[in-house]
Amino acid sequence: MKLPLYFISDVHFQMTNSKQEKLRRKKMYSLFKKIQNTGGTLIIGGDFLDFWYDYGYYIAPEYSDIFDELDKLNQSGIKIHYVAGNHDYWDFGFFEKKFKAKFYKNDFEFKINRKSILVTHGDGVLDRDKYYRVLKTFLRSRINIFLFKLLPAKLGCTLAKIVSQTDKHFDKKEYVNTEIINELKIWSKPKLKKEYDTILIGHYHQNGIEKIDNKNLIFMGDWVTQFKVTEFDGQQWHQYTWKK
Repeated sequence: MKLPLYFISDVHFQMTNSKQEKLRRKKMYSLFKKIQNTGGTLIIGGDFLDFWYDYGYYIAPEYSDIFDELDKLNQSGIKIHYVAGNHDYWDFGFFEKKFKAKFYKNDFEFKINRKSILVTHGDGVLDRDKYYRVLKTFLRSRINIFLFKLLPAKLGCTLAKIVSQTDKHFDKKEYVNTEIINELKIWSKPKLKKEYDTILIGHYHQNGIEKIDNKNLIFMGDWVTQFKVTEFDGQQWHQYTWKK
């Protein structure tokens, strides 16, 4: 895996051509240019798209430029690792075909420079998420996947727009929830002690790097309003707001 590593999460690109959406994409594509110029690896922590279901025969036209930009990264030699989120779990091979991404239905674990790293979207790990965990099992079941595919693609996309709650995050610049952060610290501590040197987690739209017993718990932030990038150069972790 080539260094540096670039991590982004919870981008939630939407099926719209609004002014706000165009600005978010412009900023992302400028980050892609930096990665193309400097080399390295792109790791997506889930919910890159606000909704994705790989119908096989239909691609929402509002997403075509996103997939083209990801393919430009691939064509320039940048490897892409894509961890499934709760909004974009349902890919069945398109990402690999289109831009050669390695797609992970669950977590992504790897080692680099003798460091063990876990990238997890993180949905469902909190105690309060017990009902969501039941729903998650249902939504990812074979029968539900089969039934959803019976819907016309445009209808499925329309329903996804209705149930998505991404818009509620657009007025939260630096969203900090100490209760969530503290519970995730408790959740991560035994894993950091026994298995990993660094855990990166998304979903909750928190950001920052927390030190736990000389290990790292990293909240990857989002690209809804925060525009957070986490970077690892092989020795040090950095997190910053992408301004361009």
